[in-house]
Amino acid sequence: MRHGGHYFQWRKTPCHSSYGEPRYFWHSFDGRSEYSTPMIKIFLLIIFLLPGQAGHEEPAGDPEEDLLSWNQFYKLRWVDFQGEPDEHAKGDAGAAVQIKAKPFVVKKQIKYDVVALFNRSKSWARGQSPSLLAHEQLHFDIAELYARKIRKKIKELAARDVNDIKIYNAAINELLLESNQIDLKYDLETLHGSLSKKQAAWSEKVSDGLVELDQYKKTRRVIGR
Repeated sequence: MRHGGHYFQWRKTPCHSSYGEPRYFWHSFDGRSEYSTPMIKIFLLIIFLLPGQAGHEEPAGDPEEDLLSWNQFYKLRWVDFQGEPDEHAKGDAGAAVQIKAKPFVVKKQIKYDVVALFNRSKSWARGQSPSLLAHEQLHFDIAELYARKIRKKIKELAARDVNDIKIYNAAINELLLESNQIDLKYDLETLHGSLSKKQAAWSEKVSDGLVELDQYKKTRRVIGR
C-alpha cells in the first residue's frame, strides 16, 4: 500500500474474544475523507503529518485515559475491561490491543515511537477467572513482543543508514501482519486459554521472547534533555 511518501502511523488492533473471531477495521485520515471498512487480518490507522510537525519529538505513550501502555510491572485487572461486547461478540472476554508506530524526524533522520497499548474502553468481559485473565494478558504481552521486534528492525535499518520512509513502513507492516498471525495461532493452539498445558507453553515462549529482546523495551524520553 503506497501513500505518496507521507509519514504515517500504523496501528494494529485486534479485539480478541474467547471462542470468537477478532474484528478489524481500517481508518484513513487525510484531511479530506474518512473510511471505515471491515478487513480480515489487520487494523491500520494512518495519520498524515503536516510538514511543520516533522521533527517534533513527542513523549512516549498516549494521553487518552482509556489506553494503557504495556508495563512489565503492571498486569491487567478485570477493572481494566471497561467496554461492552456488541451483539455479535462471543465468549467470555475480549481484549483490544494495539501496536502504534508513530514516525518523526530528527536532524533529517527518520525515527519511530513504538508502543504496545491496551484499550480499556474497547475491552470487555462477561466471565472472570484467573486463567481467563492470564490468557488475555498474554495477548497484550504478544503485542509488546512485536513492538520490540519492530524497534529492533527500525534500529537495524537506521544502522544501515536507511532513510526511506517506504522501506521502514514495509518492514513494520510485515511484522504487524506476522503478529496478527501469531495472535490467531495462540488462540487456536490454546483453545482460547482452555488448554492449560498449551497456555503454559505459550506463556513461557512469549516470556523468553521478551527477555531475549529486553534491550528493545520502551524507555521514556525526557523532552529537553
